[in-house]
Amino acid sequence: MIDSEVLRLSRAGRPIRTFPAASPAMEIGSHPACDITVHAKEVPSRALLIQWTGEATYVYDLKQSPGLRVRSPMPLDRPWSLGEGYEVTRLRCTSPAADRDQTEALREREATALELSLVCGTGSSARAFRIDGVPLSIGGATDNAVTLHDRAVSRYHCRIEPGARRVVVRDLGSTNGTWVDGVRVSRHELRPGATLRVGRTDLRVVRRSPRSDEPTGFVAAAPSMLALMAEVDRLARLPWPVLVIGETGVGKEHIANALHERGGRSGGPFVALNGGGLPRELIESELFGHEKGAFTGALRAHRGAFERAHGGTLFLDEVAELPLDLQTRLLRVLETWEVRRVGGETARRVDVRLVCATHDDLRAEARANRFRSDLFYRIHRFVLDVPPLRARTEDIESLCRHFLERIGSEIGVRQLSTEAVARLRGHRWPGNVRELRNVLELAAVDCAAGEIDPACIERALRRTADAAPRKPSADELREALEHYGGNFSAAARSLGMPRSTLRDRLAGRSR
Repeated sequence: MIDSEVLRLSRAGRPIRTFPAASPAMEIGSHPACDITVHAKEVPSRALLIQWTGEATYVYDLKQSPGLRVRSPMPLDRPWSLGEGYEVTRLRCTSPAADRDQTEALREREATALELSLVCGTGSSARAFRIDGVPLSIGGATDNAVTLHDRAVSRYHCRIEPGARRVVVRDLGSTNGTWVDGVRVSRHELRPGATLRVGRTDLRVVRRSPRSDEPTGFVAAAPSMLALMAEVDRLARLPWPVLVIGETGVGKEHIANALHERGGRSGGPFVALNGGGLPRELIESELFGHEKGAFTGALRAHRGAFERAHGGTLFLDEVAELPLDLQTRLLRVLETWEVRRVGGETARRVDVRLVCATHDDLRAEARANRFRSDLFYRIHRFVLDVPPLRARTEDIESLCRHFLERIGSEIGVRQLSTEAVARLRGHRWPGNVRELRNVLELAAVDCAAGEIDPACIERALRRTADAAPRKPSADELREALEHYGGNFSAAARSLGMPRSTLRDRLAGRSR
């Protein structure tokens, strides 16, 4: 036997029928689309909404507040009026184990809640609406939780009803309908990556944090980042190449990993390779592999990144740093999906989803003939632009909590004071998320107590600034280039900077 809840419908004190409680919410009224329909003209079309959460059961009086601005706890055994003598009462009863399916929805309160948001717009103009434990009414009226200035949207168009394991959208009899991924719905479950169309407005459903089984560790709270993650969910389903652009340290590899984990290749390998982090003679072997004896030191055959990523995703970072001849070979692979090892005579078929990344302006590089234009158009098909941390300060607190949780087992529990968070928000973060993580780890180790205060943050910021590499002078740049016989890539590697940065500084352009 298990405990369950039911709703009893009565009129003038006489029971009419009982209904098993259903998560996430039940709507009661005279409208045929309600979960409990009362066939009486005196009862409003949508009278009450009853919601079950992990903490309590709430009732919303839709007659007085259709925009869900007011809610009240709904205690047991207390009748709630629907009008003209009709009442509904929340009751608890004991059900046989065989009736478990009827109460399974209520068991959802024990599960971990989905952390979802609705995102409207893109980039810096994006708006985000958190889906927490409270239903969201969407429409043109100003008392909605989400008010849309769209003439094709009804005053009370639809409602988001969140539960512990699922979130559903309910159409409220709108004129133009509610659509999910191109299909008109009356009541439908919303999943991450879905597009909810209300009137002429698209709202994308996106996770605010990764799944528990997702190793990316990517955290997003700012509207611009939530909009970006909505694009990640959309593109993850496709097999075509994606280009991720953004400053150094913004988390481009995390974006690539999220594309992999949220797509159909998550069961395959994820292989990452930095196109500018290896000498010219090694990057070819790392990309395409080599046969035994192909060159001095090739003592055995080696599988390249494309072969190792077969059935999965290859993340090629700093693609702009690839030499032109290797760009030609890369383009050939993308056209045929066949790889020939260095020193090999046969080609091997590969099935790989390619994700490239760069902090350079590839279009400018292609115009200057420093990057193959045909390869540019091949990988520039879908572009994800990761904003710098200074443009999404709403992410800072969430990122800090994430980093502190990761190191908690090593240094103990740490928390940020309100003043420390404000100090972190005020920093410009030239090193972006990577710099934030380093500063936070230093501050957490330096902190004697459990709370990290602004003084700890200041000391950590000074230490990371002191440890920053000195900017080489123009003479040092020219000497390095002469030393390597005019080879920009080799000189840039010796100086610890991208080739494009070296070239721009020598040309007199600040970078």
